[in-house]
Amino acid sequence: MRAFLLAAALAAAPPLYAAQSPGAQFLNLGFGARALGMGEAFTAVADDASCVYYNPAGLAEGDGGRQLAFAHAWHVQDTAVSQAAFLRRPYALSLTYFSAGQLEGRDEAANPTGSFSARDVSFAVSRGVKLGGFALGATGKVVSQRIKSSGATAFAADLGLLYRFEGTPYSLGAALLNFGTKVKFEEDSFPLPLKLKLGAAAELPRKFLLAADLELPNYGPAALRLGGEYKGLEGIALRAGWRTTSSAQRDAILGRDFGDTAGGVDAMYGFFAGVGFTYSGVALDYALLPYGDLGSAHRFSLGFRF
Repeated sequence: MRAFLLAAALAAAPPLYAAQSPGAQFLNLGFGARALGMGEAFTAVADDASCVYYNPAGLAEGDGGRQLAFAHAWHVQDTAVSQAAFLRRPYALSLTYFSAGQLEGRDEAANPTGSFSARDVSFAVSRGVKLGGFALGATGKVVSQRIKSSGATAFAADLGLLYRFEGTPYSLGAALLNFGTKVKFEEDSFPLPLKLKLGAAAELPRKFLLAADLELPNYGPAALRLGGEYKGLEGIALRAGWRTTSSAQRDAILGRDFGDTAGGVDAMYGFFAGVGFTYSGVALDYALLPYGDLGSAHRFSLGFRF
């Protein structure tokens, strides 16, 4: 049951909607803490180091300064995600490492065979370019997965588009993520979690940022993501987000199908919250992600501009 819940939580949509559940689910875990605190409604924002994950077109903007970002998440069920990115616009390098911790092995008769480990890695190179009033971006990445003694490798690309309306606070963005080859473990192959994201954002007066994304994965139903950020307090940012979920996925995550319904903050699956602190070019961000019966995930990130 725990394995089923974890798989459902990592997927952007429940596996029962897909003809074949995608592999490399760690590619759905987001990047950094700021965007996650906004519910990952970041396609039309893409103005910090996490653009390497959400929309590489954001690399085409800015003054060419350098950024270094680190992130770590204490995720659900003893899993962990570590990330790093280096930007010197319009170029960027990024790395994601996912650890599933120690897993219990069993044979075909369900007898224990000892524990084993599993880990996933993605290494990416990105670049952004300006074309008239548009910003364009592309990412090439290598995806590696290993479960016990079996390994698999895939190659993928992300494409991004960003347009900011001159003289207005509005922007539009689009990104095609994880377009690439399948990951193959021995005789079984699994597609990557391909999805198209369409976004809009607005920088409102009094330092409010509002954003919305429509997420269209090829392995499940569409999802709407909404996010907001308030920077009216000096050096402090407050964030919140929300995403739609199907009733089947929500019931599975909250444990309703197993008579063990989650409560408290953990029951707020689909909602996101975060806070950020900035001082002299250094940013510290935190995001809370409730995962129902699995508990809550905590994401921290640290960024430097120099």
